[in-house]
Order: sequence, then C-alpha cells, then structure tokens
Amino acid sequence: MLLDDIATYLEGAGLGLTIGTNLWKVPVPEMASQSTGIQVAIIEYGGRPSIRAMGPSLGAPVAEVARFNIGVIGQLEDFANTRTKAEDIYRALDNLADQTLGTTRYLLVSALQPPIYATPDDEDAEHHFSVNFEAVKARG
Repeated sequence: MLLDDIATYLEGAGLGLTIGTNLWKVPVPEMASQSTGIQVAIIEYGGRPSIRAMGPSLGAPVAEVARFNIGVIGQLEDFANTRTKAEDIYRALDNLADQTLGTTRYLLVSALQPPIYATPDDEDAEHHFSVNFEAVKARG
C-alpha cells in the first residue's frame, strides 16, 4: 500500500521521522500536541489513469499512477526547522526511481512542485508546508 511504503521509506531515510510519533499515514491526529515538535502527514489522493502497453491495440495496464501529499506542520516559533524538514522530505522523494518499497516496484516518484507554504493558522499557532508527489507503480 502506497502510504505504508512511503512512510516506511521516510522513516528509514535518516530524516528523524518515526511512524506513529511524528510521521502519520493519515492527517496528524488531534492528540499530537504542539509540544511534540514537527509533525508530518502523508495523505493519498486521486491519481491519473493507468499507463497501458502499446501494440496493435491498447493493452493491459502496466503501471498505475498514484498521487499523494505530504504535509509538514511546525510550531509558530519554529519556521526554519519546519521549512527544512519539508525540503528534506522533498529531496528524499523527488526523482526516486526503480525502487521496491514493501512489495511494490516504484518506477518513479516525482514531486509535482517544491514545498509550498500555507499561511499560519492563528488558532493553532503553526506553520504548514505541503508537497504533492506522483508515484508510478509497476503492475503485474
């Protein structure tokens, strides 16, 4: 599963991320308080149509294209570290090619844009960065 594969990859990438502590495969849970430091969430969303083999006629799908978002949330006074964490994740995943993560062969993971900044949430006093990725996964 994409979320498990990407989370496990990031946990092992030397970025100081631990699944269930500061790395989440769903939006960051309410229980993750500001005192826990920078939080990262991975969320899958709609992808693109499958890539099909070419021949005399359109063949069976050979790859599927999934998309996911990574959100990085940090405390208001921790802008620089939050921005750095978003950039580190961006660099770790952008152009990841021909890797087997879990049981899935990823032909290419690429960022759709560099990290973008969302205006601080005054209610929560947090900074939010976001990066969208596309993952081409082999089928069959």
